[in-house]
Amino acid sequence: MQDKITIYTDGSCLGNPGPGGWSVLIMHKRNEEILKGGKPDTTNNRMEMTAILNALKWLIKNVKSSTTEIEIYSDSSLLIHSITKGWKRKANTDIWKEIDDTLSLLNLKGIYINWNWVKGHHIDKFNAKVDEIAVEESKKQPRGNTTGKKPESNKSSGFYCGRCKKEVKGDLSFLPDSGMIRADCERCGKYIKFADATAKNLRLAKQKILISKSQLEKVKEIMQNHGRQIGENDLKKIKLWSKAEAEKFINEDNSLF
Repeated sequence: MQDKITIYTDGSCLGNPGPGGWSVLIMHKRNEEILKGGKPDTTNNRMEMTAILNALKWLIKNVKSSTTEIEIYSDSSLLIHSITKGWKRKANTDIWKEIDDTLSLLNLKGIYINWNWVKGHHIDKFNAKVDEIAVEESKKQPRGNTTGKKPESNKSSGFYCGRCKKEVKGDLSFLPDSGMIRADCERCGKYIKFADATAKNLRLAKQKILISKSQLEKVKEIMQNHGRQIGENDLKKIKLWSKAEAEKFINEDNSLF
């Protein structure tokens, strides 16, 4: 019987950029192994790629036979298609180089991978599992101001934007999946930090509820069905859509059929 290894990977980011986490589930001979980690200031794509990279590094250390069948599953169609279809890589070139170098080492050993896209979230139980772990890793990361430090002498209740180098009011929005409050600079649009969940902040943030994870997946699916390639910059923009904007986009597509 041919040896087989099945791997599921996922990345998460509570804001984009923001605190992120990644997770890898490795299933081999009825055993399960989990790899995980995170960073305080990152992006969703970097976490998705970090999960893939750590899965590949595990394979380098643990696979000895070229006859081993390896299946890797990810819910990032952008990542899977970039690997299998040679889509142009416009960002995260440092991680792409590590992924390419590690894949080359595997191929030199005669080890090849079957890449699979799986629809997230909660459709596939293993995808749901790595998603949950990645989100938990995201929540473990520090949520302080990662773009600049607010002067200690400034007693204002606003936010300090590291790009503008000044105190700003802050544009608050609510992330429905995590229940967290995102603060962006109203001047330059740069992400600042996750704000404290005070009654006032919650009231202001819930005036702009952002797109949910399930809505995001549906929007990506619709765009891909219409032949549109979604780059990292596209994803950043979509993740700042409001819940209402996402609902409108999805409903308008459904009305075509």
